[in-house]
Amino acid sequence: MKLIDLSRDIFNNMPVYPGDACVKVCHTHKFSQEQYNNHWIETGMHVGTHVDGAMHLTDVYEYICDYPLERFYGPACLIHTFGKSVLEAENSHLQTMRGKSIVLIHTGMDRFYGQDIYYSNHPVLDLSFCRMLVNQGVKLVGMDSPSPDKFPYEMHKYLLGNGVLLLENLTNLDKIPSGSDFELMAFPLKIRADSCMVRAVAKILV
Repeated sequence: MKLIDLSRDIFNNMPVYPGDACVKVCHTHKFSQEQYNNHWIETGMHVGTHVDGAMHLTDVYEYICDYPLERFYGPACLIHTFGKSVLEAENSHLQTMRGKSIVLIHTGMDRFYGQDIYYSNHPVLDLSFCRMLVNQGVKLVGMDSPSPDKFPYEMHKYLLGNGVLLLENLTNLDKIPSGSDFELMAFPLKIRADSCMVRAVAKILV
C-alpha cells in the first residue's frame, strides 16, 4: 500500500479563483513569546483542493457535512486528457470507469497553478462525458484544474444536480502509477457550508 497526497497547501495569500477573497493564515501566538503556538485562518470554501457540494450551484439546502462519508471515499480511476480542450465521452472511458465510483481527470494543468492561464485556459468537460459519469453511477469526479467548465457553469449544475460531487484543484495525479488499482479519500471538514477544502489522498493498492 502507498499513499499519494493529491492536495494543495493552504497558506497565507495562496492562489484563489479570480474574484474570490484572499486567504489569510496568521501565526497569532508564538511559543517564544507566549509559551504556545496558535494560528488563525480566514478563507472561503473554494480554495486549494476542495469539494463542491450540490448546494454550491443548485437550489438545495444541504451542507457538505450532511453527506455520508462514503461519498468521499471509494475505488477510483484515472483518465488522461493531455492536449484536449474539451473532454468528450469515448468508448474507452466506459472500460476505465467499470467498477469505479470516483473518476479523476489528469489534464496536466496543475503545473500552471496560480497563473492566469490556469484559470482562463483550462480544459472543460463536454455534456456527453458528464452524462457518461451520471449513467455509470459515479459519485465524485476530480480534476487537476480549477473547474470542469466555465461561466455560466452548466456542467457544474448538471453534475451536482445529478448527484456527482466535484473535486477541484488536485495535483500530483502524474504520481499515480499507470494502470494501478487505487482508492481515493477526500474528506471535507464537518462544516455547515456548501463546500469545503479537503485532504485528497490516493491509496495505491496494486
